[in-house]
Order: sequence, then C-alpha cells, then structure tokens
Amino acid sequence: MKKIIKFFPFVAIIALNVLAEGSGFRMRNVMPFVLIIVGLISLNLILSFILKVKNYFLYGLSGVAILGALSVLLFPNSLGQLYIENIIVGLYLGLFIVAFFPPLFKIDPFTFEFSVKDYPEAVTKGEQFLNINLILNYFWAVLFALGMVLTVTSYHPDDAINTLIATFLPIVIQLVIGIPVTVKLPDYLMQKVGGKQIVFQSIEDLFASMPFGLNKENAKGVNTVVQFYLTGKEPTIGNFTISNQKCTYEEGEYPNPKTVIKSDSELWLKISNNEVSGDKAFINKEYEIEGDATLMLKFASFFETPQKAKKQIKPKPIKFNYKTFAPNKIKNIVVFDGGYRTEKFSKTTFMVNNFIDGAKHAGANVEYFKLKNYNIKQCTGCYTCWTKTPGACIYKDDMTMFRKKYREADLVIFASPLYIFNVTGILKTFMDRLLPIMQPYMLMNKNGDIAHPDRFPENGEQGFMVFSAAGFPEVEHNFDGLIGMFHAWNSHNENTHLMGEFYLTAAEMIVQPVYADRKNIIADVCKKAGQQVVEEGKINKEYMEAVQDPFVSKETFQDQADAFWESLDGVKHYLSNVPRIK
Repeated sequence: MKKIIKFFPFVAIIALNVLAEGSGFRMRNVMPFVLIIVGLISLNLILSFILKVKNYFLYGLSGVAILGALSVLLFPNSLGQLYIENIIVGLYLGLFIVAFFPPLFKIDPFTFEFSVKDYPEAVTKGEQFLNINLILNYFWAVLFALGMVLTVTSYHPDDAINTLIATFLPIVIQLVIGIPVTVKLPDYLMQKVGGKQIVFQSIEDLFASMPFGLNKENAKGVNTVVQFYLTGKEPTIGNFTISNQKCTYEEGEYPNPKTVIKSDSELWLKISNNEVSGDKAFINKEYEIEGDATLMLKFASFFETPQKAKKQIKPKPIKFNYKTFAPNKIKNIVVFDGGYRTEKFSKTTFMVNNFIDGAKHAGANVEYFKLKNYNIKQCTGCYTCWTKTPGACIYKDDMTMFRKKYREADLVIFASPLYIFNVTGILKTFMDRLLPIMQPYMLMNKNGDIAHPDRFPENGEQGFMVFSAAGFPEVEHNFDGLIGMFHAWNSHNENTHLMGEFYLTAAEMIVQPVYADRKNIIADVCKKAGQQVVEEGKINKEYMEAVQDPFVSKETFQDQADAFWESLDGVKHYLSNVPRIK
C-alpha cells in the first residue's frame, strides 16, 4: 500500500501530461482532468499523512501538482496554460526541489531513503555516509535540472517528433548515466570521502559495519582471516576475511585463521573507538594475539576513512655516490663493533651478522671484533706517532693489532648504535687511535679537500661501510652527526672509500611480534648486501633504503614508543624486560 502511495503522484502527473497532449492543451478540455487528478493526489497526500509515509518524492511532486492545479484554476489563460503545456517540466522541477533544497535546511538528502537499506544503522548515522549521500543527492539534482532544460529544448520541426525526443531524452540519460553512476559511485566515494569516526555502541554494530568501511587502498594485496574471541559483556566469536580488497564477516570459528585475537569485548570496543590505545593495551598484555601478529600493525588502517589515514614515514632516496670495486675484489673483511650489547639484544649487531652471513656465503673471509672486550686506551694527542715514532703509537695495547688488520682489509665495517647522535665512545676512541695510519703531511685529494696522505699506499684501495641502529624513526636530523663524521672519513682518506651505510630507524620496535615482517626484511637485505659486495663489488641503495623504512607513521611510532616506555617505568633492568632480537 505504501509503495502505491509513494509513486502515485508521479504516475498521476504523467497521466495528466498524456491527457493534456491528447486534448491539444485546450484549457476547457483539460480542466476536468486536472481537477480529478489533483483531487486524487490530494487524497493520496492525506492518506500518506495518516499512514505516516515518509517520502521526498511523494510530498515534492504532490506539492508541484497542487500548485499547478491552482494556477489552472486561478490563472487559466496565463500561468495555468503555461503549466498545462509544460507538465513534464513541472515534474522535473518537483524532482529538483526535492533533491536541492532539503539538505540546505539540514534535512537528510532524498538518497537516504534508498541507500540506508543496504547498510547497518551504525554506518548510516556516520558523517561519511552523509557526505557520500550529499554528493549523490546533488548529482541527481543536476540531472533533474538537465531534464528541465532538455524537455523545453527544440530538436525537430515536427511537433510530434520533437515531443517524443524531449520526453524520452532525459529519461534515457537518467537510465544510462544516472542509475549506473548511483550504483558504482558510493563504493568509489567510500575510498575518497571522509568524515568523523563512527563511535560504535556495541560489538555487534562494530562487526556489522566493518566490511562496509574497508579502506581498499590500505588493504591492497592483503589476503587473510582474522578470528576474534571476545569475552565479557558481549561474548562474541566471529571472523573477518579480507581478500581481493573486500571484507566479509561471519559468526563462528574459522578452521585455520592466520591471526587470532582474544580480548575483553568492552576493551576491544574502546580500542576500536580510539578511547584506548590498542598499542598500549597490547604492550601491557591486556589482550592476546596468536598466529601472524604482524597483521595488527596494519589492521586498524584497513578500516580508516581517507582523511584519517596516517602516512607512513618514507625515507628520502639516497643520493650519495658510493664507491664500487671490481667483482670479487673484496676477499678479506674486518668488523669493528663499538656496541656494548650482546647479539641477543643489539640491533646493530643483528644487521652486521646477517651481512657477514651473506659475505661468507659469497666466499669472503670475515673477522669480527667486539671492541668493548679489548684494551684500547684514549688518544692523548701527543703526535708521537707522527714525529718521534712515525706510524707507531706510544701505547702498546690492542690497537697495534687493530691498525694492521684495519689497513690490510679489503673492506672495513664500522658498527655502532647511535649514542647522542654519533658513535659510541669506544668506537670514537678506536677511530682516534687510527691516526698513525696517516702521514702528517698535507694532500689535496681528487675532491679538492686537504687531507693527510695514506701511510701504507702499497696496501692499495679499500672500502668501508657503516652499520648503526637508533630508536628514532627517521635518519634525517638524527643520524646527521654520525653521517657527517663518516662522510668526512671518506673524503679525507686517500685510499679508504665509503661503500654503503645501513641506518636502522625505530630499531627497538623490530623485536615486537607485530614487526616480524620488518625484521625479516632487514635480515634479508643485509644478507643480500653482504653477498653482493663480494660478488659484484657494490651495494644497491635499495637495500640501505629498506633498512631506513620504519614501516609506520610518526603518530603510530610515537604512540607505540610512549606506551613501551610507560610499561617499563620503574622497571629495574631494561634488558631483562624486553624481547631479544634472536
């Protein structure tokens, strides 16, 4: 019954137009039909009030038809005649009014009536849904306005043909353009149009809404199943399948989910509504993740509205011109590690060890020295090594051996975590004590820099590399001091040349299960670099850039770092409370 009431004005106006054309638009012949049809429309309108039918078209078209009838009755020779000859124009005018004006008065657009049926209530109350419908609404307003113009346009001298074209052309445009666009556009707009985050009142609303809020760009290439076991106020067992940029939700257990989340329902609702930090809750072990924990690094981003999406920190492309040697030139590698942590905890050593594995696989001989385990005295700046005993230091400690190994190596590795924007004290002391391998005289090198000549040119050219890990998420403004020192080491050494730099950002995060993918990438590129430097005499910059990429936005990094340190506030021993790197 309600459907008949909704569409009756439209059918009645079309019928009136047919009768008017059949009567040759003569007022005396049309007048009875106008009265009858408008009377029926008025009764239909009264009935709609009684049955509480809410429909924009019903009231808009009924209002235009009644106004047209009044013009026929009150001004038959002017406005009335104009209306009778342009009933279809009046129809499109009513449709245009229905589409254009309600949103101006904060009334829901007419498209709501058709679109709300396809979405959960929580979604339809959201700002994003409203914004999308406003776009659709005004798209149709333009089509209705175009319909008015096309209806009064002259196309052919023959009145019958002209009427046929003027009647059907707007309809064809609406069918061919309007309906397909209306079907396809919402899905597209969902990825482009933003809005305030929906505050969900229940897990049921949240889970029912999530498939409609999938951010397809962020979910590109994802193929996974996430199983939820929620307890407490709203016990829920259900799973999400994300595949081919689509998301579906099913109640119950999935046989082999990739990721399993176990949480209190109220906690998960608060996390989803951004009332509680999910990172902080995970670090504090308030919920559990089983299986592929790396997914949780991206899970929230799969359902972010466009303007809420956080941009990951992207390292700038490396532009430095690194030294290359002939393939298989590098056979002997020596590593000087200035870090104090063991390989169980050192992220710098983690990179170096994987590099060594790759180099050894390619046939290189590698020697590794942890400097903290050796006797290295501070340089006093006496210059005895340049005057009284050229090339020999006053101290007879382990540096005597290290200087020899340093200068005879084909490739030297400097390894150090970032300590106050530079290397550790022991590595800096080690480098200070390398002074005897240079002569005190002045040399203008190929770059025009004044430097000291190599004391052992007979050993030929050699390469050197740098490995350093830091807690900061970016290389810029953090590694600047360290980079400056090693770039100067490169420019001021006659025969020692920089071949590569591996600066690991946000290093403390890679031990967390959610960063397993990043940890594996770091291990992989370091191994490839070790193998490549031996076999090809060079290192791809892409390997270095991969290590610099923290995989997160600044906001995410800050939240996770703060939550991590808050969880350790008051803890007596740092290393006993953090995961090991291996």
